[in-house]
Amino acid sequence: MTAKNYESNGCAYCSGKGYFQLLLGGSETCTCCSGSGQKKE
Repeated sequence: MTAKNYESNGCAYCSGKGYFQLLLGGSETCTCCSGSGQKKE
């Protein structure tokens, strides 16, 4: 079983999704990539 590495092309904090899923429900835009899901250089 291989682990996927999102760091090469996606934001490591939100796994390339562009948002975080909140525990209380709903979602919040990832502040590290500004919701783009792409890794900032």
